[in-house]
Amino acid sequence: MSVQHAPNVEMHTSTCVDRVEIDQDGVRVTDTQGRCFEGSALIGADGVRSVVRNTLVGDTHRVSGHVVYRAVVPREDMPEDLRWNAAAIWVGPNCHLVHYPLRGGEQYNLVVTFHSREKEEWGVREGSAEEVNSYFTDICERPRRLLSKPTSWKRWATADRDPVERWGRGRATLLGDAAHPMLQYLAQGACMALEDAVTLREAIRAQHGSGDFAAAFRLFEEKRVVRTARVVLSAREMGRIYHAKGIERQVRNSLWQGRSPERFYDAMEWLYGWTVAHCLD
Repeated sequence: MSVQHAPNVEMHTSTCVDRVEIDQDGVRVTDTQGRCFEGSALIGADGVRSVVRNTLVGDTHRVSGHVVYRAVVPREDMPEDLRWNAAAIWVGPNCHLVHYPLRGGEQYNLVVTFHSREKEEWGVREGSAEEVNSYFTDICERPRRLLSKPTSWKRWATADRDPVERWGRGRATLLGDAAHPMLQYLAQGACMALEDAVTLREAIRAQHGSGDFAAAFRLFEEKRVVRTARVVLSAREMGRIYHAKGIERQVRNSLWQGRSPERFYDAMEWLYGWTVAHCLD
């Protein structure tokens, strides 16, 4: 049964959290319309700009200086020799380009990333082909052809937060991007949120119906903090590896050259080998 149809779940849309209060007996959340909601526990899954996190942790975001442009290209506009049924990446100095098929190959998603020359502010706005092309001057001609295909671009100035050792308190905890916002380089933001949800469920179950949410939340955090911090930090490092130049680029190439697929799979087993059966180990 979906949450929308559950008889014991009440949905409030177009609602923004303004204030959070936590005590030994429960939690209270006040929204920007002045309405107050009370409950036994609070799970802050309110994204990268989490109001709940501001109460529990009180830190700020870290602007990466990396800018991401995204666009969708129809199949007929995609160069025929690049209509691959796979994700492809082209890396260059301070930039990279990714493309992969959508809707069974009817469209292609095109994502380009570069280190901005500007002082960036975290946010999304319309982009320009002129800016994209100005950052991709040192890439080969084959992927360069893709830069002229989109008719419009969306521009993301990216940010994450430094990992913390603890993101909850009492009967409140965080989940997903509110707990561990990360850069896009490992494509793990949604994946980590799903793992969080499953682990939180198992941590609550481990309390055998006692209703001790504080204990369940601390167990959940204990099992998630290190893993998600590793993903946050690894995503940052992957951005550096992708965008290497000079001798660092040559070192990267020498490390990857001649590796079998199996060796690459083994290197990523820590990430993709997660299972619910061991999430509380």
